[in-house]
Amino acid sequence: MFKKTVCSVLIFLLDLSGPSDSYGLESIKEDRIELPAPAVLIRSRYSGMEAIAILRSKRIINFILICFMTIMLSCSKEPFTVKGAMEPPEIIQRGTGIIMLPATDEQITLTVFAALDSNHYGVIDDFNENQFFQELEKRTGVHLEFISPPLEKEQEVYNEMIASGDFADIYTHDGNVYPDGWDAAVDDDIYLDLTPYLKTYLKDYNKARLSNPVLEKQTTTAAGRVVCIYVFYTEPQPPWMGLQVRKDWLDDLGLDVPVTFDDWEKMLTLFKTEKKAYAPLSIGQHGFMSISHALSAGFHAMETLMNVDGKVVYGPITDGWKEYLRLLNRWYRNGLIDPDFMINGAWQVDKQMVINGETGAWNAMYTLISEYERAGNGIKVIPVASPVVNRGDKLHIRREDSFIGHPVTISTKCKYPDVAMQIINYLYTEEGALLSNYGIENDTFVYDSNGKPVVTDKIRNNPKYSMPQAQALYLMPPSKFGGLYDWTRELSAVPEKDLVAFEVWGTADDDYILPETLNFAGGEAIERASILSAVTSYMNDCTVRFIVGDMKIERDWDTYVQTIKEMGIDRAIEITQKALDLQNE
Repeated sequence: MFKKTVCSVLIFLLDLSGPSDSYGLESIKEDRIELPAPAVLIRSRYSGMEAIAILRSKRIINFILICFMTIMLSCSKEPFTVKGAMEPPEIIQRGTGIIMLPATDEQITLTVFAALDSNHYGVIDDFNENQFFQELEKRTGVHLEFISPPLEKEQEVYNEMIASGDFADIYTHDGNVYPDGWDAAVDDDIYLDLTPYLKTYLKDYNKARLSNPVLEKQTTTAAGRVVCIYVFYTEPQPPWMGLQVRKDWLDDLGLDVPVTFDDWEKMLTLFKTEKKAYAPLSIGQHGFMSISHALSAGFHAMETLMNVDGKVVYGPITDGWKEYLRLLNRWYRNGLIDPDFMINGAWQVDKQMVINGETGAWNAMYTLISEYERAGNGIKVIPVASPVVNRGDKLHIRREDSFIGHPVTISTKCKYPDVAMQIINYLYTEEGALLSNYGIENDTFVYDSNGKPVVTDKIRNNPKYSMPQAQALYLMPPSKFGGLYDWTRELSAVPEKDLVAFEVWGTADDDYILPETLNFAGGEAIERASILSAVTSYMNDCTVRFIVGDMKIERDWDTYVQTIKEMGIDRAIEITQKALDLQNE
């Protein structure tokens, strides 16, 4: 009797402490998974980081109470059961028979947070205009309703949704992240812990992640959970972005392919004087080549944290970055860089600048080489390696090989998490992967003589859209909804001569690049993210100012470095080092 009374009191206290985010228990209602309710009250009264901090303190209270209750129950001879607990909901085969959906007579709609990117602009305004998602709905009977902010607003809209408690059912993550990490997102009642469902609703995804020890490790959180469903490449993709130059201009000027920074300076000078290029070199708006890191690589520096022989280093405060800025400032003063680079995109050249002959060197994807050349005007383009200080210098930085893509999560507000998991899992089956990568047979793909699917001219030579745009309209956009991604589908539209880009850009090592899937413990993720957000904003601003001459290397460099240190970069390095060491164990 005493134990029952204690249990009743403890359960009452747990109820008072608010919705639990760490019970690890599920209840079933009307044959459907019912998840613990999010802490809506907290999020309605507080916003952003205040709400997250309060949720974290409530977890501690709940943990203490649960521990005490566990001790008391362990002494009892009576079995303890959870009211309402039962077997997983009944499932039936429907549609193709490959995907199994819960028995239901109602029309199911799931909301999906997925940002539109540059390939979608002018092509679709909503992912429901995409043929892949239309076919997926036919096969599954489930309608997906998309919440699609512009890519540059993704994190802002995401933060507002999380703070308000008005969650989507499914989240795709292309830059938008929960600031305290995946484990905290589960503990804070944001995302569902998917670990219990790996052998049921997510069995095909789990089979894929267990096929490679690296994938298994990188898809498991620091607490040993599986929270995200990641895109897996069917085979690693070599570096797909890097530097390109006008080969026809090199030939006209009698120049060899540039190797050193001195070679580049000579080339850019002639592009300006002889070819009258407005922007001999086009760079990103922050003063560097995002994604490829190609221009600063020769100074052994890049615009973020690096892994230098197992030691985490912040690139923009190294001597290499200092020399990079010194060079870029000279090139800017001499008119060798786009004078308006600050209003460019962050990572890829404006196509019209290439076609109009305004620039002769830039950063872009390998698939665009042939597009530039098809535009006419005698344009010939070649990929080139990152410049180095001295011939023979070894490069350690480039666009890394891709084998894992952006993750997908399922929120605790999802009314049909079993359905959500099964739809995403379908994309890891042979049939689902064929649909997502190639679409519909005899429409967007056919089989070649070897039995391999290849895209048709509807994708490869669409009269209205580029290949990336056609893929955005007819196939599943890469990294937008999980699945197995067969990037080789692009190759049929790329002339064989352009595939040399993989070899040219791949001559560099990528050993200075940190893994994308580092896991951070507890509150360290939010601490690190907060530091890096402030530091990156300051660094971006100062990089531009150093290049245009508003800040001087000789006068302002030491102050710049000291400011970044005072902003906490050493702490961010420490947190990252710990996560890197853990992953390398």
